[in-house]
Amino acid sequence: MSVVKLPDTITVSPSQVRDTAARIGISVPNSEDVDAYCILISGLDACVALIDAEDDYVPHLDLQRFPRVDIHRPTAAENAAEYNAWAYKVQIVSTSPADRVGPLAGVSVAIKDTVNIGGVPSLLGTDVFSKPFVPAYDATIVTRILQAGGTIVGKAACENFSVAPTSFTNAHANVQNPLAPGYSAGGSSSGSGALLCAGTVRVAIGGDQGGSIRLPASYCGLVGLKPTFGLVPYTGIASLSAIIDHTGPMSRTVLDNALLLNAIAGKDGLDDRQIDAPAHGAVDYYTPLLAYQSDPKAAVKGLRIGLLIESLTFAGLDPRVVDKVKEAANLFRALGAEVVDVSIPMHELGGAIWTVANRQAISEQALRAQNPRLGVHDVALNQELSTWTQDKFDKLQRHNPAATNAFLGGQYLKDKYPGMTDKAINLSRKLKDAYQAVFTNEGIDLLILPCTPTIANYTSSASDGLMDKMAKTIGITQNTAPFNVSGHPALSLPIGILSVIEPGREADAHLKLPVGLQIVGGLFNESLIYRAAFAWEQSYNWRQL
Repeated sequence: MSVVKLPDTITVSPSQVRDTAARIGISVPNSEDVDAYCILISGLDACVALIDAEDDYVPHLDLQRFPRVDIHRPTAAENAAEYNAWAYKVQIVSTSPADRVGPLAGVSVAIKDTVNIGGVPSLLGTDVFSKPFVPAYDATIVTRILQAGGTIVGKAACENFSVAPTSFTNAHANVQNPLAPGYSAGGSSSGSGALLCAGTVRVAIGGDQGGSIRLPASYCGLVGLKPTFGLVPYTGIASLSAIIDHTGPMSRTVLDNALLLNAIAGKDGLDDRQIDAPAHGAVDYYTPLLAYQSDPKAAVKGLRIGLLIESLTFAGLDPRVVDKVKEAANLFRALGAEVVDVSIPMHELGGAIWTVANRQAISEQALRAQNPRLGVHDVALNQELSTWTQDKFDKLQRHNPAATNAFLGGQYLKDKYPGMTDKAINLSRKLKDAYQAVFTNEGIDLLILPCTPTIANYTSSASDGLMDKMAKTIGITQNTAPFNVSGHPALSLPIGILSVIEPGREADAHLKLPVGLQIVGGLFNESLIYRAAFAWEQSYNWRQL
């Protein structure tokens, strides 16, 4: 790599060169070489000074068109009355007459707290920041929602750094399931799920790296879509790992889900993962569903739906959930679809591929702010993440050992198994091809499988031991995480309810909580997923099944 600038002043000392080398396990024994590096690396300081003198280049924040009103954090008591589901509240609606009559006119929207809303602090569910991160611009999807006439009413609380499938890790307060306070609302888009379940907002934005849209949807009886990788721009959203970051719509109905996807899907010219995505507004996911309102069966008649048999056999799966999924398959048959068993043996490896492909990236992003993507970067957030202390680690472990386990595991993987992450990423393409083959070669239109292996579990507390907390998370993403590395669109749809049978919670046996069915389609085939989900939803009442 060439040197573009030599310094006017030597700013790097020999001890800094030696200390830097020692941190990567090497030394520079020759003193003349050390002196040379002092000159060469001082050139970096000179380049940094030039960059630092420039204004940052991020999307323009139009406060005249999209003014922020009443930005505030609810008091603990106020938030507790709303299931601890808020991070911040704000009112934003476009002042443009054209926007205000758009397709989302009058629709209240909650935005996951990982998503940038300019001027509104992002807590990210954690208490490790030395000062609040306040984004300087709106995420692309926020701008699009406002342009479509939506009313943004706040930022929904999320799990600590979004690394948790349960709703017990937010450092400020555990998000509660409105159907059964004390039970998980799912994670990491827990606040979005709780606000929708409680009827506080009409639609919400979630984020999904391993199931974090679909898990709250499953636990709270909602519709949650993880779109095809790259369909919805991730610009202006805190990243975990660039190859699994997804954002998408959450709602109480399929129609509302499709309506929100219409507003946010499509290229934005900034997210480098959108190579295959259609243009913004090029695909209408909502209007075609209206044609099936009078005859829902027509939406699925003749479709060939595959019941993924490998999804029904892993350890920890409640057999009652399997029964509910098979019942849902039979109800699809009653609507006129052909339902057949489908075997994709590699599905069983999907969780391991997801783990190894992303654990190191998540660790590097969180511990060292290493994000090798093009597009828009959040400088202040990455500066905060670049330095970790024992106090930060202790705070994070107290609330969310799933995150600290990911950080430590990522470094362990990097040190002990160099190159294994690369092999797992290669195998993620093989997994994608294995799923895609059933759609392109075997005449299968859609796959169905359980979303979560059980209904929502009961909360853990900060005082519980590390393994007691982790026990609540094991196996939850077994059927969801594979589609984050394969990139396939996957939707959770409520299909029934089950009684609580959790050990130690015998007093709650009268409680009944939702079961989620996952519907998976071919790449960029969200429209077909919506057809099947809409037909089922319009034909059956999951609360009575």
